[in-house]
Amino acid sequence: MDNIDKYLESLADHEEEKAHDYLTPRERLLINAGYRLNWIGDYVANPDIEFELKDLELNSLILTGTTPDWNEVLINKCEKSINKFQELIKTDKKIKNKFKREASYGKEPVLARGPDNERKYKLIDGMHRLVGAIVKGRETISAYVVQNESDHLPHCEAHTIYDLIRGFQKNAYDNKGEVELYYSLKLMARTYGNVVNLLTNRFNSEYVNDDKVQKIIKNVINDING
Repeated sequence: MDNIDKYLESLADHEEEKAHDYLTPRERLLINAGYRLNWIGDYVANPDIEFELKDLELNSLILTGTTPDWNEVLINKCEKSINKFQELIKTDKKIKNKFKREASYGKEPVLARGPDNERKYKLIDGMHRLVGAIVKGRETISAYVVQNESDHLPHCEAHTIYDLIRGFQKNAYDNKGEVELYYSLKLMARTYGNVVNLLTNRFNSEYVNDDKVQKIIKNVINDING
């Protein structure tokens, strides 16, 4: 490891320590979910989204995607059906041993959303625990279930807004870039519940002293607020 690598490792540790001190658990989950490209942050970052703890029957749940090898069995072979997976592990010892070895057996509640039109729930987090419950022959699993998903938009990380603004300033600072930044920010404001607040309070002229950017932000806020 050369000097720059050592420096960057130390800097990374320092930045992580600073961030940890002021990030809430919801914000930390949002960041880590974003890194792993999963949907957990869409449901836990906005504190207005509520959950209720319930005991769900296993057969009321749908199997969802995890790793490619698990998906080959759970999604492709069993068609997301817990009943089909239960039948499969009764007859295929190799598959049963694989999932028995790789599943999780903690009793922490999973996160779920639903029910859908077919009265089925879909996991947001906890597939390994669900599979562990299936392997163990349990009939129910404890779950925090989203209660008001349709009433509130998810939250996004502030840096997703900053990346758009910074990209415009550094590499697209022209008339075409102004139009593209406007529509990019407008889309974000339509689809994430905290964007207008971020534009108003985190990316105002005190933090982003750029007349072009501020004009775009003002137009976005005015259009979204109608």
